Amino acid sequence: MKFLKTISVSELKTLLFKITPLVLGEVKLPLDDAFGRILSRDIESPIDVPHFRKSRMDGYAVIASDTFPASEDKSVDLVLVDHVQAGAVPKKEIQKGQCAYVATGAAIPEGADAVVMVEFTERTDNIVSTTQSVTPDTHIVKVGHDIPKGKLICKKNELISVSMVGLLSSCGMDEIWVYKKPKISLISTGNELVSSEIKHLDIGKIYDINSRVLKISLQNAGAEVEYLGIVKDSFETLKNAIDHGLSCCDITILSGGTSKGEGDFAPQVLEGYQDIEIMVHGVRIKPGKPFIFARIGLKLVFVLPGYPTSALSCYYIFVEDFIRRMAGYPLRDKNSISLEVGERIYSTIGRHEFKPVKIDVIEGQKKVFPIQTGSEAISTLFNADGYIEIEELESIVEKGDVRTVYFF
Repeated sequence: MKFLKTISVSELKTLLFKITPLVLGEVKLPLDDAFGRILSRDIESPIDVPHFRKSRMDGYAVIASDTFPASEDKSVDLVLVDHVQAGAVPKKEIQKGQCAYVATGAAIPEGADAVVMVEFTERTDNIVSTTQSVTPDTHIVKVGHDIPKGKLICKKNELISVSMVGLLSSCGMDEIWVYKKPKISLISTGNELVSSEIKHLDIGKIYDINSRVLKISLQNAGAEVEYLGIVKDSFETLKNAIDHGLSCCDITILSGGTSKGEGDFAPQVLEGYQDIEIMVHGVRIKPGKPFIFARIGLKLVFVLPGYPTSALSCYYIFVEDFIRRMAGYPLRDKNSISLEVGERIYSTIGRHEFKPVKIDVIEGQKKVFPIQTGSEAISTLFNADGYIEIEELESIVEKGDVRTVYFF
């Protein structure tokens, strides 16, 4: 077993990127439940949108040739035979010398081939006079102008966005095929952990933070999460929990138990599986060195450090984009900005450090300052605006240096 034979950050990222994406099945969902899912099939429009000719504005539907003699000095009189409001069906077919009032978005009567804007008309009883000459198709939205029937409107593997829901709604879609989500079992380990249901904390006990934050983060990355609870530091108990996770899910993620202390059983449990392949146990990163990635048959296992900042840093930097790729989700935007460092920052030689930082404005200029609390403090990550990377062979980042700040 590769116990703490550490690899570099770039080696780990390359290894994770080469893992073949999971083979996910598909399921048909109501459109109302499909937001944020990934399409598993191309979609063609089953109808023309619009499926009838309609008016772009309030006016009168006419036969264009009837208006050709009209000008500013000469009006043309037409007989009004119908009124068509939006949503109504025209009652009359327009003949030569006739017209029909049409509201914006209303259906164009048969026989008419143009619309005269109401601003260029005067009406007396059932006679409409116009001084505007129009050509065929003026102010008319044709059938299929927006979306022709049979057109490919959404492609397989696209994320279903709010705008896509609107597009599919306009085509009358009420059910669509999407990929199933990758199933991930989530386990928190440690005798010191208790759930928030416990209102009185005994000495030595702390609330479980990682599971809540990781569950939300995994769901946001497109996964279905099966939370298996807090598992105490016991070989048998942890083995049972991992067995359960492997049986019901594609990926199992643990936080805690990655090191080689007396209560850290994850390496021992994993080593006991006959078809285990420990891909990584240890990465040259600060915080988060004792990181485990393993494959058991077709199932995958991540073991994150127990300290919240270490666990969540490892998740954000390595695991989230991996899960997003497995789920077919777009990768996280690597939003960044280059800023001047406001004070000297020290680092450990031999560890690629992801240093949480705070951005403050000093004399009108944004500058970067290190967060002083360590990886044991949950407030470290949540008081930070982002992080900077410090290479393995760097021990000092000098005040005044310009560094790229990556936002969480």
